[in-house]
Amino acid sequence: MKSGQTSPLVEAAAWRARLTGQNGDNNPAFEAWLAADPAHAAAWKRVQEPWKSVGGHASAPEMVELRRAALAHAHQASRRRRSFTKKIGVAAGIFALITGAAVLWQMMQPDVYSTRIGERRVVTLADGSQIALDSQSEVRVHYNRNGRDLTLSSGQARFKVAHNPQRPFSVTAEGHKVVATGTAFNVDLFGPSVLVTLIEGHVIVLAPENIALDAGQQLVLSELAPPSISKINIERAMAWENGEVIFENDSLATVVARMNRYAQRPLVIADDRTSQLRISGVFHTGDVNGFVSTIVSYLPVRAEKAPDGSTRLSHL
Repeated sequence: MKSGQTSPLVEAAAWRARLTGQNGDNNPAFEAWLAADPAHAAAWKRVQEPWKSVGGHASAPEMVELRRAALAHAHQASRRRRSFTKKIGVAAGIFALITGAAVLWQMMQPDVYSTRIGERRVVTLADGSQIALDSQSEVRVHYNRNGRDLTLSSGQARFKVAHNPQRPFSVTAEGHKVVATGTAFNVDLFGPSVLVTLIEGHVIVLAPENIALDAGQQLVLSELAPPSISKINIERAMAWENGEVIFENDSLATVVARMNRYAQRPLVIADDRTSQLRISGVFHTGDVNGFVSTIVSYLPVRAEKAPDGSTRLSHL
């Protein structure tokens, strides 16, 4: 760039300010500037991306003031009707504000932790809280000054919460929110149900009505039935952390649904008679083939491989 020549990026920022002031991007002079040099189009893209990020999330409290300041500068520059060259300094300041807001927004984005089929993962968060994720699970984490907001998008996870009554820790799953300050609990998205298991401490589940749980209790939430609470065996419920699943006279439909979380190729139950069979046992989550071998040995079931790689289970 020659001495005294304005950089395309600053010119683009100036155009952003000018076009914002006139509330529209339809300007023949701007179109001519944009088409005059490929560097202009590249600079305009660099200005537009953070501007759109700010505009697209203007309702976020942390963004409102920054966007308002940028727009105020742009409108002020327009009202004063300064020359395009004199607006460049103001526009550069606007671009700095926009870029800073976009960076802030990126910092506000939730952290996403996920696992693949057969993978388990333990994550320690910034405040010392810990998440253990089961196979095919995803948790989104968004911390702010007023709270610690997490969302379980799929699978199941155990949450061990660092105590901080000033910043409640909440996990949302299928619209239901579990709120705690310092405790340990498990949330499982299992079929049409959300299972909340309290390991220690106390939690409140914000369902249609607030439900308090004590250690060793499991809450089942489903659109198919009213909420229910039962006393459960914690060791059995949390066996997945050790790579095991424990069944006690459970229907084969339930067992297969659970094992499919760990299967590279799904198990499919072919008929109602098969789904209603009952089974007990301890199985390794990484040994789906061993599971199939066991059930065909002890139950009146045949297993057949389908062309798509799934295993079809049917009654003999």
